[in-house]
Amino acid sequence: MSTNEYTIFVEDFAISHFIKSFAKKYKGKQWEITLIAIKAMLARYDNLAPNHMPIDSKLDVICPCLPYMIIKLDFAIAGTQKSPKSSGNRVVAAVDTENKVIKILLVYSKNDIGPPNETARWKNLVANHYEEFKELK
Repeated sequence: MSTNEYTIFVEDFAISHFIKSFAKKYKGKQWEITLIAIKAMLARYDNLAPNHMPIDSKLDVICPCLPYMIIKLDFAIAGTQKSPKSSGNRVVAAVDTENKVIKILLVYSKNDIGPPNETARWKNLVANHYEEFKELK
């Protein structure tokens, strides 16, 4: 890992909420490859950051909640031939640019959270399970 890369942590809540369902639904290496790709993208966050990307970015900054920035990243499952945006799969993460650390807080499919108000629903999930992000409510 170069010094420009971020250290990625997957929080226990993220594993127990929805990551387990992804692993069950996409058996074999399909989910493993996807999670490795997500971590690799996030590790190079400075290259992904909105000020370095075109308007149709896969990454959205949701909340600049200091010391973390909350981001949402669209992703596709390896081998599905779907675009990250149309797949409906999302990663919500907290980025600490000063310490070069990213915490994956939630990984979900739009089918897991569901309409209406997908953003409000995942914000409530994060706020209720992570003390440091309770202001997201």
